[in-house]
Amino acid sequence: MTILSRYLFREFLKMAAACLIGFLALFLVIDFVEAADELLKHHATTSEILRYYLFRIPNVFFLISPVAVLVAVLITVSLRARANEFTAMFSVGVSPLRAFAPLVIGCTLVSALSLGSSEILAPQANRKAREIARARIRPGRVAAQFSLNRYWIRGENAFLSAQVIDAENHALNGFQYIEIDRDFRPVRRIDATEAAVLPGGAWRLRDGRERRFDADLKPLPFREKEFAFPETIQGFLDGETPPGEMTYEQLSGYVRESQARGYDVRRYEVDLHSKLSYPLLNVIIGLIAIPIALRTPRAGGVWRSIGAGLLIGFFCWMTLSASLSLGRKGLFPPIAAAWLPDLLFATAGVLLFRRKPS
Repeated sequence: MTILSRYLFREFLKMAAACLIGFLALFLVIDFVEAADELLKHHATTSEILRYYLFRIPNVFFLISPVAVLVAVLITVSLRARANEFTAMFSVGVSPLRAFAPLVIGCTLVSALSLGSSEILAPQANRKAREIARARIRPGRVAAQFSLNRYWIRGENAFLSAQVIDAENHALNGFQYIEIDRDFRPVRRIDATEAAVLPGGAWRLRDGRERRFDADLKPLPFREKEFAFPETIQGFLDGETPPGEMTYEQLSGYVRESQARGYDVRRYEVDLHSKLSYPLLNVIIGLIAIPIALRTPRAGGVWRSIGAGLLIGFFCWMTLSASLSLGRKGLFPPIAAAWLPDLLFATAGVLLFRRKPS
């Protein structure tokens, strides 16, 4: 790496670190202002609050990194352009590709850190943060535990299990109810394709079968039947494991097994693809920021770059959110919903590069 490349790389890293720390602090402060009432109302200690936000950092870093990189590139390029440094480079034969390569390498480094954070740190940290919030905001309430690609709850006299939690419709797919006696021996097992709780509290199971262990174990199929289980569905809704608490491998295994059983897990499939497409935005967003910063380097200075970065970042976030939402609702194929924004932003960056002033 030449002296010039090291200089640009160092300047970008300094600006990226400042932007990441600034956006991270801003995000956590805003989140604390919104959540403070709930945390303090339930007598959360200072230690618990600090640990809660410490555990939030890996996921917040993953979320804010593209906007921070966008602003960092805009400021770095605009400051260098205002000082005519790029003009000097181009005049001595340095190609644009070589001039901006350190910035792309820096964006790639942040992208790798974002991916590493989401895979190594965020799953466990998110889980611990949710445990603190749940212990303080909903103390004593039973929540499902995710194990062996299923959700499990220990009820009053039974084990309840579900393959997929449909929180939007308050329903469970791949439901199992294993009733046990005081000696921990199985009494009855009920399997159903779908389970939901009626307004009166009764469970309505569909496409299932019931077998009793104190009889001949012959399964008794049913199309639709109501059961008076003492447990509620809320424990499953409270315990649903978000994709942010799973690694790519764990989420991929859950999606494969659920699809093999015939369940609709497109929303998880969208999140699976976005685990790879979202970190890549750190590189793609840099391709958009460089030509924008070169267009009007003398107008507005650093604050203009920050404003432009926030505006562009908001537009990108809206586009990404809309695409992911359409994918989760089944209007887009999951892979298209996750990768289409990256493709659109990359195309915009290439077009802007081709139109940039010399």
